[in-house]
Amino acid sequence: MMQGVRAGKRSFIQRFWLDPVTGIAILFFYGFFWILPLDVASWIGEKLSRPLSWILHKKNKIALYNLKKCFPDKTEQERRQIVRNMWKNFGRIMGELPHIKQMSKSRIEIINPQYMDQMKNDGKGGFIVSGHIGNWELCTAVIIQMGLPVHLVYRMANNPWVEKTIYQRRKAKGLQLIPKGPAGARQIIELIHKGEHVGMLCDQKLREGIDVPFFGFPTKTAPAVASVALKFHVPIFPARVERLKGAHYRCTFYEPIEVESTGNNQQDVMRTMTQINQMLENWIKERPEQWLWIHRRWDKSEYPN
Repeated sequence: MMQGVRAGKRSFIQRFWLDPVTGIAILFFYGFFWILPLDVASWIGEKLSRPLSWILHKKNKIALYNLKKCFPDKTEQERRQIVRNMWKNFGRIMGELPHIKQMSKSRIEIINPQYMDQMKNDGKGGFIVSGHIGNWELCTAVIIQMGLPVHLVYRMANNPWVEKTIYQRRKAKGLQLIPKGPAGARQIIELIHKGEHVGMLCDQKLREGIDVPFFGFPTKTAPAVASVALKFHVPIFPARVERLKGAHYRCTFYEPIEVESTGNNQQDVMRTMTQINQMLENWIKERPEQWLWIHRRWDKSEYPN
């Protein structure tokens, strides 16, 4: 489930110098990993993660802050080791990215496929929710391989070169990439109303949203998946991808979350999003090194400069 970066105001230098240079560099590495065998690309991606973590050293401060907030009982050394392993996982994701659609099912252990069959055969639309865990990009590929078309909610890249060469190029035929925002919300409603399925990553902070508990703290959380599911009476299917070893994975589908309507819409949405956040929290606690800790999940003012 592709996840870009929110677009914003761009300076002249950014648009006409930094954006093209960055876009060309990313396209180069994408092509470099594409020509390599999958296992080699994944391994090299892990090795390149160390210099990448140096380049993006400010992200390490964010990750360590998040870890201290979520795991206060862990030692500083333990938290730093989680960050190092997080970068290794992220590096492997980058190496595997050009191979996602072609990754054979022999590399992916699928647990509870009957829930995807249920989603295909229930005659109505629905949501598939996950987070930035394992190789989240693989989740969509697995679902499509199982015969369920799924449209994806994502953040458009600031860099138009990246948007065009990476995100738009990789979308599946006949499926839509839905940018976050008001226009995207309308698009989601139209698709669900037509009986289509929409995939969302639910673990990023938005400027707007409702305060939902996450690791014991109120956290801005987008309520769209719960409010739309409640309105159209459709299920929410959780899906989780875990890295097992190297470029081998386990993809687990879970029993659908049926959004119960009690007549109090606000409470119903809060209850559903709390359940989703708790589920994500449990997954992260099991494999903290496989979650992407570099997002500012809480208020920006909390974080070190």
